[in-house]
Amino acid sequence: MKKNALEFLGRFTDAEEVEILKVLNDLPALSPEGPWLGGGAIRRTLIGMDIDSDFDFFFKDVDQFNCFKKQIEKDGAKKINSNEHAETFIKRIHGKDRYIQLIRMGYYTSPESVIDSFDFTITQCAYDGTDFYFGEYTLWDIPRKKLALHKLTYGVATMRRLIKYTDQGFTACAGVMRSILEAVVDNPGVIQSDVKYVD
Repeated sequence: MKKNALEFLGRFTDAEEVEILKVLNDLPALSPEGPWLGGGAIRRTLIGMDIDSDFDFFFKDVDQFNCFKKQIEKDGAKKINSNEHAETFIKRIHGKDRYIQLIRMGYYTSPESVIDSFDFTITQCAYDGTDFYFGEYTLWDIPRKKLALHKLTYGVATMRRLIKYTDQGFTACAGVMRSILEAVVDNPGVIQSDVKYVD
């Protein structure tokens, strides 16, 4: 599902005052061809929470990743962590230290392919600088605070995230736990305990 971001946000708030858009104005531009913002910062915006999590950026290829990285370093962002899955930077923007995570565990062809890679339906959010993209059930599950599995790729990381989201008030019913266990039984390789994942 695709929605114009300003029109969508304007249905329940003054879109020009939304924290996420103010922060993004101080970072390299997004576009339909990438890079894209994905995950938690968008979800938190939709439920009216302060954005105290990472801003997770996804890319179409390594060149786009490197260009974004070079620009934020030029603008004063400081690298605080690096591993094979992501590089994390910190930058002071609008009175807060913002954590900017550049994802390199995979590259993507579109914002739709970004959200299709996410594990829980509540995390299936992306932004291309103009439009929001949501999974089929995202806007249904977020307000109900329901955890439902979209895809299991990194089993241990998804279990960690399940705990994190239940601590934030989301409900993990027996169905989501059964879905995770069934996915592991079907393909034990998805356990991947070395992957921390994002969001």
